[in-house]
Amino acid sequence: MGVGRYGLTRKPATFTTARKDFSKDVAEHLGIGLRDLVEPVVFVIKKNPYTLRNLIDWLKAHNARLGTATIDEPMLLVDDEADNASINIHHRSDEISTINGLVRRLLTLFDRSCYVGYTATPFANIFIDPDDEDEMVGSDLFPRDFIVSLNSPSNYFGADQVFRDEAETVLRDIDDHRQLLPMSHGKDHRISELPPSLLEAVRVFLLARTIRLAQGEIHADNSMLVNVSRFVAVQRQVRNEIHNIVDNISWSARINGAKPFEEAVRDPHIAALYQVFQDHYEETCDFDWTKIQDLLHKSVSAVNVFEINSRSPDSLNYADYAETGLNVIAVGGMSLSRGLTLEGLSVSYILRRSLMYDTLFQMARWFGYRAGYRDLCRVWMPEVAQGWYEHIAEAVDELRDELVRMESVNATPREFGLKVRAHPDALMVTARNKMGSGATHRMMIGLANRFVETTILHRDHQTITANLATVERLVKYMRQEGLGPEEGEHLKGTGSWLVRDVPLALVDAFLAAFKNHPGSAATASQPVRRYIAGRNDELRLWDVLFAGVKRRPSGSLAYDELGFSLVCQRRAPGMASDDSVLMVTNKQRVASRGVEKVGLTQREIERAENEFRQARPDAKNYPDRIYRAERTKPLLIIHLLAIGFEGEDLSSETPVTAWSMSLPKTDRPERRVEYIVNKTWFEEHFGENDRDEDDEQ
Repeated sequence: MGVGRYGLTRKPATFTTARKDFSKDVAEHLGIGLRDLVEPVVFVIKKNPYTLRNLIDWLKAHNARLGTATIDEPMLLVDDEADNASINIHHRSDEISTINGLVRRLLTLFDRSCYVGYTATPFANIFIDPDDEDEMVGSDLFPRDFIVSLNSPSNYFGADQVFRDEAETVLRDIDDHRQLLPMSHGKDHRISELPPSLLEAVRVFLLARTIRLAQGEIHADNSMLVNVSRFVAVQRQVRNEIHNIVDNISWSARINGAKPFEEAVRDPHIAALYQVFQDHYEETCDFDWTKIQDLLHKSVSAVNVFEINSRSPDSLNYADYAETGLNVIAVGGMSLSRGLTLEGLSVSYILRRSLMYDTLFQMARWFGYRAGYRDLCRVWMPEVAQGWYEHIAEAVDELRDELVRMESVNATPREFGLKVRAHPDALMVTARNKMGSGATHRMMIGLANRFVETTILHRDHQTITANLATVERLVKYMRQEGLGPEEGEHLKGTGSWLVRDVPLALVDAFLAAFKNHPGSAATASQPVRRYIAGRNDELRLWDVLFAGVKRRPSGSLAYDELGFSLVCQRRAPGMASDDSVLMVTNKQRVASRGVEKVGLTQREIERAENEFRQARPDAKNYPDRIYRAERTKPLLIIHLLAIGFEGEDLSSETPVTAWSMSLPKTDRPERRVEYIVNKTWFEEHFGENDRDEDDEQ
């Protein structure tokens, strides 16, 4: 009837309630069929096989037309969390997973039906085969008719804010968990104590709750999320440890919180809280420590520590606490990862191994609306996970850009889906539903308007030396063409050199000789070279950047064997699972932000930034993709890296060679090339699929 126009004169017929799912026995007892009702009928049901079969059986038995197996009334099926359960997770063409098949049977049961799926993580849906159809259950659930991207409101606290614009304030690293809470552990793992970073996170939450009390928000809900294991037994231990900590802090606040500052901070718990207040909130808080200390006991004593999983008695029923607000630290696993709203969520601590796009983003319960306490929000996670979230946020933005382009040319979602399948990120997002048990997986990937780089490298000295020699040969061949870097542009303030109009043949020779690590699948030499060869007329001339830094502090590494001096960029080594692997930082990023505007004119740079500001006036940083969209020539970036931690003397080390590539868009049909990866590669890089903790007792 229209938003806000609902009245009591027309009421839908409902076969479910807020407390009870669909029951075939109850429906049969009522003896009412769809055709007997003049108003629409509403079913709100769980996506579980038992309920779906009951509904289908009742519909067929009591509502199908005589002589047919279908129902004449029209049906709208709204599928929330459409990427979960509804996706066909079987991998053989002749198999269909249970819930996927039941949803499709439900749709085909009606002569007229419409399916609308909602999800925050559409990757799996886009990768459904649009041509998959079964005689018994009908077409698969590929979004063939339309895809609508809902833009975030300006007051939404989302991935852009957490991982880009406000990352320095919001994000905190977890780097002290390996002995106490290793990333991979079994259900029998024993918790002897909590990592210091988790203790700090708990204290930050208690202070955030106290600051909100000081602001007069006495009825507000306050939540903290702790997601460190999929095992119920481990979750229970973590919950108990946190409960003890909160109890001890509450006791200290009751005994010593009202004392003068000098006496109160003799209590180690209050002293630790005061240190956390100084580290996190003192500069931005409207209240001094005296006010906070006075409210500590009132604040902390109201905090509950709940275990949230399929077997726990605890429940996050915020409505039961409408008068006082629910103040809770929720410890759990998959139950915290999907479809659960944590009201007043201010602090999150996440330590999980899965790196699949949809799994990661569904764990991100910290996104939402944070009116009045946005400045209090903090997220703890390992640095490697921060890099992946940032990467996913960029991938989502690029998908949104594709949607805009799809609308502008009146393209269909089928064409859009094929476009997404040609994205380099397809190597990562398809693992869960596409790999199956096969030994290898082949994908056709396109690189137009894409950025790829070698984030995983060989560690052995022989390969490092060989790759360095490829750079020396590239410079030698450039000079033979009259294009030596010393004749190029020395980019002031950066320590880098830019060479314009380098022939494709020289770039191809470099890529052919470079020894790429198989773990860096998107930069595999043969597919990349085949792709470039397929666009050889468009990519005939290249800009080549030799990236360096301006300053040469003590302990830094400079390389002078190229005929010009290049101070090497320092990068920290990432955590590798194998001694033969060298990861470039835990975030697996090589190039610095903003590098893709190198080679553009000032007018092109300003045009890109102005258009972005118009679309996102509140953004504080410019993503590199906006510069890439302005490129007419490809950019190859040569990195000579000093791999080591801050303060480490690297002056005598051999530089490690890596490369990045920014490829311009094409006005032609996208050329794609075949990449091949295996199941082991996916599991090594992105972990095994998370399973429900019901199976992990």
